[in-house]
Amino acid sequence: MMKLAVTMMLTHFIIFILWIMNSGHLFSFYGITAWIALVGLGFIIQLKLDKVMMVRRLLSISNGWMVFLMGATVLIYFAVSSMP
Repeated sequence: MMKLAVTMMLTHFIIFILWIMNSGHLFSFYGITAWIALVGLGFIIQLKLDKVMMVRRLLSISNGWMVFLMGATVLIYFAVSSMP
């Protein structure tokens, strides 16, 4: 389970890099669907980790950061789409 958690954190880091690059792959329908699914999977893995508190804490921070990026994306989208 710990290897899966570390892989999830690396995947979150890749998503963060794609977010900074404003990648078309991330902001496509399939990219956003995969992004949401990976965050959900990250929360499930976080709940399953009982004994490894450091990895659980890092995964929790990574999941929270992904949720923040999703919220920021929605706010940026509405701010830009309301401009004339």
